[in-house]
Amino acid sequence: MAIEVAGGVYCPLTPRDPKHRLDALIQQTQSRFVLAHQLTKTKLDGNIVLLSIDSILMSHATECVIDVTRLSKVTTVSEDVAYIIFTSGSTGTPKA
Repeated sequence: MAIEVAGGVYCPLTPRDPKHRLDALIQQTQSRFVLAHQLTKTKLDGNIVLLSIDSILMSHATECVIDVTRLSKVTTVSEDVAYIIFTSGSTGTPKA
């Protein structure tokens, strides 16, 4: 829900995929931001904004209070995309 409130779209990627496939999926979805495990970050292109899950978990130890009234108000409609799931497709090319 937080992703939607921020105006984003959820698209799970598996670290088991080779780097070229991850790069292709990120490019196809026009991702501008990726949340990744520290071990997966090395497989991703340096041209994208990356945030390590580990850094979030560590910063969570120091309690963080967010003023929700300062969050941008994103208007969503029923036609907005909430998530993207890829299949391998019969050709082996990922399809959304």
